[in-house]
Amino acid sequence: MTANPCFGRNAHNEQPAQVPLAGARPKTPFTDDFSTFVQSLLDEFKVPGISVAVIDGEKTFSEFRFQGFGYATLPDVKATPETLWLGASTTKAFVGAALSQFIQNQTYPDVLKKGWSTPISDVIPDDFALTDDWATRHLTIEDAISHRTGLPRHDLSWSYTNKGSRTPVRDVVRNLRNLPLTAQPRAIYQYCNLMYMVLSHVIETLTKQPLKETFHELFWGPLNMTSTFLDLDDARKSSNSLATGYYWDKTTESYGAVKLDTLQESGAAGIITCVTDHAKWLRSLIYETGPLSNATHADIRKPRFISNAEPTSGMDVTLYGLGWLRTKFHGETLFHHSGQSLSFGTTIFWLPERKYGVVVMGNVFLQANMVGEVVARRLVEDALGVNAADRFDIFNKLKTDLEKRDREYSEAVKTLYPDLSQGHPPTAALHILAGEYHNAGYGTLAFRKDRENQQDYLLAQRRDAVYQYKVRLVHVSGDEWVAYYDSLSGSRLPAQFFKAKFKFDDNAKPNALDIVMGDGTPGTEPFTVTFDRVASPLKSRL
Repeated sequence: MTANPCFGRNAHNEQPAQVPLAGARPKTPFTDDFSTFVQSLLDEFKVPGISVAVIDGEKTFSEFRFQGFGYATLPDVKATPETLWLGASTTKAFVGAALSQFIQNQTYPDVLKKGWSTPISDVIPDDFALTDDWATRHLTIEDAISHRTGLPRHDLSWSYTNKGSRTPVRDVVRNLRNLPLTAQPRAIYQYCNLMYMVLSHVIETLTKQPLKETFHELFWGPLNMTSTFLDLDDARKSSNSLATGYYWDKTTESYGAVKLDTLQESGAAGIITCVTDHAKWLRSLIYETGPLSNATHADIRKPRFISNAEPTSGMDVTLYGLGWLRTKFHGETLFHHSGQSLSFGTTIFWLPERKYGVVVMGNVFLQANMVGEVVARRLVEDALGVNAADRFDIFNKLKTDLEKRDREYSEAVKTLYPDLSQGHPPTAALHILAGEYHNAGYGTLAFRKDRENQQDYLLAQRRDAVYQYKVRLVHVSGDEWVAYYDSLSGSRLPAQFFKAKFKFDDNAKPNALDIVMGDGTPGTEPFTVTFDRVASPLKSRL
């Protein structure tokens, strides 16, 4: 087992690591000590490899020492600064910058008459409709980009393919009319990927061209980001190698490859890039250079909404703007954002006053982000000359969070039904309950009877969904069930569980399935997704 390094106060009661004094940092941040540090993280969090870029004043470092930074593809393709990774939600910053550039430059004055306050329905009236009429008419572009629309994530409704073809962005947007709001508009912060699909559709409607062409014209071309793409086929044609995404199988203690990472979607999560290109983008933001105007740079740094009103994990109150979170870290203004796909993770930090930035990209969902968080903090705190005793122990917090996540999933029944007496049989046998159930927003779940570890349950698979999941309905007692949403690819995403209950008609035949969803965000209410039965039982494997 690899020894855990010291990451901050009370870290395993070890002696604090030596911290360079401000102004006395090594010429490169990628020292032998740093390589050893990173390798210990990869071993501890089970991530094959990462690439790291650092912007420090006039210098940009993006070298990668394989002896400490692992592999892009196992067993022997080393991660490099040019390795391509899926950047997921780091795409959102480009959406925000594009819209800001349009608004600040008055590129489309006839449509964006009210700037950020332009109602979305003014731009895409035929496609944008929500379950609430007021929200449909009044929600603005700024509301959507700030995650303050009242619409929760609804990621499990997100369609990847429809009848064998890639689901158009427009169809994803039109499906919002079938998805409930869980809070009043502009009341609370609710991160929502689907609203960035809406904004992608807004940009494509304005420009009358694919989003990737707009991004290339506005940013990637002028910044010479020649290894950045919004299309997987384009990325595969690149001379740079595309990393393989993985998951860690705790049972076999080995990595499994994710053959197709489908969480690669337009302006919400579409970017495929390398740390070298990301560093070019970050440098332009830090130094407020072209191709963006001065007004757009100022707009990007302007916070729009409160993301987290409480200081946490060594960071101050957190605000949200145009695809960036803004906070204070050791008294310095910090912008940051992460990106998570089914099998990749990206972490970006930048401190404008210090002219300092970090990009970390790796190839396991969540765990790569945890490595990225620890690495980015280490680099920033070293650059700031922060004493070890004053550093928040982010390593142990993230390890605890990971263990808690796994433990809560294994204790789903106790969590959802703490007072329910078990042992009562279901109203109908599993082979009677099996069949197709449909919800207009969430699609079709085709259940069949299955068996694992001497337990019968109902199983449905959704390979057409962005999250590539299966739903296991496990009986608890009577008509109460747990709906487990697990990955079909081995990823930790989605790994969610909800209460579920079958409903019956007057003839005691099953006619619907209710699944009570929600993420527990303060100020929101759980919502029930009703799947109506649309077909007779499917043939069981048993």
